[in-house]
Parts: sequence; C-alpha cells; structure tokens
Amino acid sequence: MVSNYDLAQIALSLYVAATLGLSGSASWDFGSCQYSGRCTMKEFLFSPYLDINIPTTAISQPTKSANVAPQLLVESPAGAIPQDMKALTLAFATGECGNERWGGRHSKEIVGSTIKSLRRAGIAYVISTGGAQGVFNCSTDEGMAQFIAHYDSSYLMGFDFDIEANQPEAAVTALVEQIGAAMRRKPYLRFSFTLAAQSGAGTTRGSLNRQGDLVMQAIARAGLKNYFVNLMVMNFGEAKSNNCVVESEHCDMAASAIQVIRNFSRQYSVPLRRIEVTPMIGVNDVTANVFTLSDARALASFVSTNGLGGLHFWSLNRDQPCAQSLSAVSPTCSSLDGLRSLEFTNTFAIDSH
Repeated sequence: MVSNYDLAQIALSLYVAATLGLSGSASWDFGSCQYSGRCTMKEFLFSPYLDINIPTTAISQPTKSANVAPQLLVESPAGAIPQDMKALTLAFATGECGNERWGGRHSKEIVGSTIKSLRRAGIAYVISTGGAQGVFNCSTDEGMAQFIAHYDSSYLMGFDFDIEANQPEAAVTALVEQIGAAMRRKPYLRFSFTLAAQSGAGTTRGSLNRQGDLVMQAIARAGLKNYFVNLMVMNFGEAKSNNCVVESEHCDMAASAIQVIRNFSRQYSVPLRRIEVTPMIGVNDVTANVFTLSDARALASFVSTNGLGGLHFWSLNRDQPCAQSLSAVSPTCSSLDGLRSLEFTNTFAIDSH
C-alpha cells in the first residue's frame, strides 16, 4: 500500500522534474565544466535548497494538462524555472554517517523516490546534512564511505555540511577530518561547509558565530584545500548597526549579506571564488528581516560581478505566494504578497549569470 507520504514525495519529484523542463539526458554545461559522466565540479553553482523533509499533508497528487505542470502546493507554469538551472541541493540528512535519516526516513527511501526521479529528469543534486536543528556526525572511514555510496551516481555533484546546531568541538573535528579524507578519495565531487553568518556595518565585525569559527579552525587543522564555504545570510536580528547594515530603520538584507561576504573573506583569508552564499527569501525566521526581489537582484549582481563560487537560497519550497496573506514565516511560501511562483528562482538565475 502506498502511503500519503510516498504519494507526496512522488508529487514532489514530478513537480521538480516538470518545472525544470529538462530531458533525461546526462549532458549539460556547468560554467566551463562540460559534464559527461564525471567531471571536477569547481565552477559556479546555482542550486536552490529543496526541503524534502517538510510536512506534506498539503501536497496533492500530481495532475497534468497541456500547459500546467504537476501540482506541488500551487500550480506552476511548465518551464517557469530557467532552463540553465540544472541542480538542486536536497536538505537535510541527519544522524550518524552510514545510518543517516531524512526526517525519520532511511536513505534508501530517498534514493528510491526523489533522487531516482531527479536522475530520470537529468537534474544534478547536492546532498546537504545537518541544518538549523539537525546534527550530522561522522567519525569513521567506513561510515563516511557508506554515506557517500548511498547517493553516488553520475548526477551527484557533491555534499554540503550545514553545521550550526552547537556541535561539540570534538564532533566537529572528527567530521571535518572525515570530510577531508572523502575529498581525497573523491576529488571530482564538490564539498561545502554551510555556516551561520552575522553581519554589521563595520569592517571589523566578526563574520561567524562561535560554532562557525570552530569549523574554520578544524578546517585549518585538517589542512583542507579546494573546499567551499557557504554563508547563510539571514536572520540578522533587530535593525541595529552591530547586527546589520541599516537602511530606513530596517536591515538592508542584500547590503548586510555583501558585508558578511567581505568580512569573512578578509577574516579567514578565503578567496571569493571559494565562497557561496544562501539567503532566506521573503520573511525570515526573524520576521523583521525580509529578503525582497530587490535584495535578490542586488545580491545576485554582486555574486556575478565578484566571481563567487555559488548562490543558493532557502528554499525552492518557499518560492511561491501564500494561499492567504501572512506576516509570519512559512516553510511553504515566502509570506510576501504580489509575487508569482518561482519569481526568486528566475531572478537569481538570470542576474547571477
């Protein structure tokens, strides 16, 4: 018997495949990297986060018509996502490597549903672990090898490790060491560390919190090279100069994000080409922080002009209008009025290339 959750995941996979409008061919261009079976993924990456662990009671079974894609919460016109967006970051795996879970589900279920559908559609993917409230640990070679093997295919671009849930220093050190070993074994894959960032109007402001600084120290001790750092530029807090760049008594979300990037690069001597950035579109968890389409254009322009390594956003699930006007944050819509579905996606994709 097929559960409602399985039906929802099928609907999710079909929606993504249909709206991306891609064929099943395993041949595409990521910047100057011509993908043909395998290649070293070191070019610019645009891959919105897709939360595959959210409650799915609102997702209907897929339906098709001549002009409308299968439904996921709302109808979206087929082809609305730009044709050159060919990758997604799937969030989040938690637990111990090799025995990780996705919202309580085993990796085999994820591979058998969402990832299988993405591969059929020719869509590449990055596997993301951890998250704001999730923890991902790994302390053994065997566990890391099993973790990577669960998702390995010609469509796997790499792994993203979101470390922000106050993990002990010993656990962070062990995880970073295992990531380093995996990077040596799999040099063609992309490995990134996603860290919570903090902003401020001054150039001397620290760009990371204590957890993020622990990760950077562990990376330095392990001697890692060719990694990416993905800065989460969201939830800056009250509109004060020590929290963000203030404009008209509000946090200027794009200017604050750009300040974070510059401060981080200077503080940790990480070149811009190795820095990625992830805003939270629409209303943030700190509801006074609102990331608008104007912010998206400004940030994407900065990313493109300065040659950053990647641009993502949280999340593709939220890039659609709410069923009714909201001022609170929602996992399934941006809480902004007057926007069309996938408007942030289109804006980022166009302005960052």
